[in-house]
Amino acid sequence: MSSGVEADIALDAAVIASLGLIRVLGGAAGLAAVGTGLLAGLAEERAEIRARRLEEIRHHEQAVAEVLDRNARIAALASSARENDARLALPLPLEPAEKTAGELVAWCTEADAALATAEEELATAIATAATGRIFAPATESLKAAAPAASPPPAATTLATTLTRVLARLLPDTTEDDRRRVTEAAEQAAAATTQGEAESRLTEVRIRIQEANERARRRRDDRAAAARFVRELATHPAAGDVRARLAEVAEGAAAFDEELRAEAVRLVGDLQRQAERRYVTTALREAFAGLGYEVDEGFETLTADSGEAVLTRGDWSQHAVKVRVDDARQIRMALLRTEPAESDDQRRLDVEREEQWCASFEAARERLEEAGVHADVRWRVEPGEQRLPVAQRRRDRRQPQARQRERDR
Repeated sequence: MSSGVEADIALDAAVIASLGLIRVLGGAAGLAAVGTGLLAGLAEERAEIRARRLEEIRHHEQAVAEVLDRNARIAALASSARENDARLALPLPLEPAEKTAGELVAWCTEADAALATAEEELATAIATAATGRIFAPATESLKAAAPAASPPPAATTLATTLTRVLARLLPDTTEDDRRRVTEAAEQAAAATTQGEAESRLTEVRIRIQEANERARRRRDDRAAAARFVRELATHPAAGDVRARLAEVAEGAAAFDEELRAEAVRLVGDLQRQAERRYVTTALREAFAGLGYEVDEGFETLTADSGEAVLTRGDWSQHAVKVRVDDARQIRMALLRTEPAESDDQRRLDVEREEQWCASFEAARERLEEAGVHADVRWRVEPGEQRLPVAQRRRDRRQPQARQRERDR
């Protein structure tokens, strides 16, 4: 080992996935219990168990995404029902935090059945109303000419067919798309021959297909926006983006590429922050368990290029400077807090270097158990060079402790 060391940090895949899921589940309320549980017991797990845990985490993450997708569909159907003055039996949106993957999947299964029924009922109601409006002028003309007359069979058949075709139009299509479909339907209703009616019905079907494709893309955008809004809930720089995404989630704005790119960037920032916090906590716990004291500056390790100082109760002339860069690299160096003025002090330096070497290797084992892998890139061996001198930030120990070490 070494008195100075630089190591690359790599997080276990299960840790990375867990942190992403915890971030989504935790929101402003902090870490969700279910997410925290996913990180428990990493030290005791074998490779195959870890792989299974990673699969469970990914399954849970997918289940959360599916729930948010259903929540977006519920919101869209509720909005469409209000616009069309219809009453629907819709499931209540689900908050996925503190729910197991099995519970989330079970809710999605129940919600799918309810949503399919509600969507069919609403689409049929809208189609029936639209057909009634389209054929109303012709019906009124017939009644005016011959009050006892009934619509001709061909018109009745066309109305039934048109209602069935219009029922395929998704209820959350836009007003523009609905107007385009209605215009084509009106042309079909005004056809004077069977061939013309069939041709115009084909155009209605094509416009419905195109409208439905656009509606499904908007659904996907709303679901994605809902996920981004959840992930950005506590991001300090996400205020404007979060507000715009909330509009998308409610269907009030287009989820354009610029907005998507900004959301992706901010969510990436959140993930890196979560990873830095995890690495910092793992470092603090590893060295604290070995008898080192962590100064208050250790909090800065959660920021880019943060640094802090480790000390020990039996050290008065030495400390360890720690620097973490973006949870990807760690640099640690043993320092003197005052210049070495004698051979005894220089011999003490070597003792401290050897002590620090053993501590670092023990800490690496503890970090490994927590899913943090530290691969050493370079090191300075004990006694190879004089220790650099740095001003101590604070000496919190009692004067007696400092005096005992000076007397050695």
